[in-house]
Amino acid sequence: MATTYYRDNVVHISSGGVRVAESWYPLETLTYIWHERTGRLRHGAYMIGTRGGAVLLVIGLLAAAGFAARRIDFGGERRTMYIAGGILAVIFIGGVVAFCLEGLLDLLDRAHDHGKGVHEIWVRTTNGDSMIYSTTDAPKFGQIYRALQRAVEQAA
Repeated sequence: MATTYYRDNVVHISSGGVRVAESWYPLETLTYIWHERTGRLRHGAYMIGTRGGAVLLVIGLLAAAGFAARRIDFGGERRTMYIAGGILAVIFIGGVVAFCLEGLLDLLDRAHDHGKGVHEIWVRTTNGDSMIYSTTDAPKFGQIYRALQRAVEQAA
């Protein structure tokens, strides 16, 4: 009776072998198994660009508000009106900035989902080297690769 180490709608790893989609790889034909990760540099540049852009935008907004506040004369008989207007402006601008910042934070959250490096599982058989599985889902990749390692260890 075959032991199942991992199974989903694409990959099935058992004590008999590995099935990926329609391809079957018996464990006794696998002489070497390894994994690779590609696309890390592009992912890193994307992350630095998005985070750096968000930080620069916030710093730019703060600097612009500081320069605008320095140009206003808060002395004289309209001082109370300036203070009340300043408080309303801070509330209004704070709401707008919070709304925009929420969008930037959403972009940062999505940056983790897109542009990640691709995880690949490669095997060496008597027919040569071939990539049997690739994904950008790191947790799923880890589960599949560990299951494949367990199956090969048990078969040895």
